[in-house]
Amino acid sequence: MYLAFVNLFPILIAFILGFNFTRFYSQLSIGAFEKISNACLYALLILMGITVGLIPGIMDKLSLVGINALCIATASSLSIAVVLKIFHLRTRSESGEQKPLDSGQAAAFDIMGYIKDPLLLAGLVIIGFVAGFYRLIPDVNYDPLISWLLYLLIFVIAVKLSYSGLNLREIFFNRTNIVMTCFTVLASYIGAAAVSVFLPLSFTHSLAVSSGFGWYTLSGILFTKMGDPLLGSVAFLCDLFREAIALLLIPTLSRIGNGNIAIGVAGATAMDVTLPIIEKHCGVSYVPVALLSGGIITIIVPFLIPFFYSL
Repeated sequence: MYLAFVNLFPILIAFILGFNFTRFYSQLSIGAFEKISNACLYALLILMGITVGLIPGIMDKLSLVGINALCIATASSLSIAVVLKIFHLRTRSESGEQKPLDSGQAAAFDIMGYIKDPLLLAGLVIIGFVAGFYRLIPDVNYDPLISWLLYLLIFVIAVKLSYSGLNLREIFFNRTNIVMTCFTVLASYIGAAAVSVFLPLSFTHSLAVSSGFGWYTLSGILFTKMGDPLLGSVAFLCDLFREAIALLLIPTLSRIGNGNIAIGVAGATAMDVTLPIIEKHCGVSYVPVALLSGGIITIIVPFLIPFFYSL
């Protein structure tokens, strides 16, 4: 609980300050904030790749336990996308919302429109990974820089959100958004349970690994402290893969589906690492939903991992 609070508190402070910034300084250039947002986003992706590349023995971990981690990450992410798509279709039909036009009617299919942003995002992470792995940059602790860039980015996003005229109370206390978060958690376990049949991991250990929801900086540490460093490596890589899958899928999901599906796939990272991607591709109106979903999941992760591991 303490770790979740430590991670969540400064993010909420940055968001609150940004959302109320216009009360004290109204002469703002949204274009300038957009440039700052993109610069922070790209820098964070490169730094993320660097920190992964600097991990001792990262290639050995990828080869030894990577297949188990990749299977759980893929199954969990796919299950979330399918379950939330069904949930979206049901809630849309119940509310009488009209179906969107077929993509072939709305516009000609543009393959580059779907792959350009995922390729850019992946390319930045790969550049950082190569720089870190081959020690092309100093081997120092980049966590403080990453944290401050993240807080600045969330501050900027909140400033832009303050111009949208959205009612945050309606979003944060929306029953549908809370139910969507619960379905995200359940769907992740459905995917992990299904794929556990084909893996050397036990059913409960697969669920425990899936309980990281993309928070790779915590999951590996928890398993190691519980006396299972090997499973900690699986959990670390699983959450690393889930974050990478989210970074690649969010731009596409935002174009062909519903923004809530992208938020669900992001898991715990929806409130931090993938939040700027969600804002950029889904729109600023989805930022409060992402903070709500990511915040709830972040709070329960430290409890769910030990719970399923001890079963």
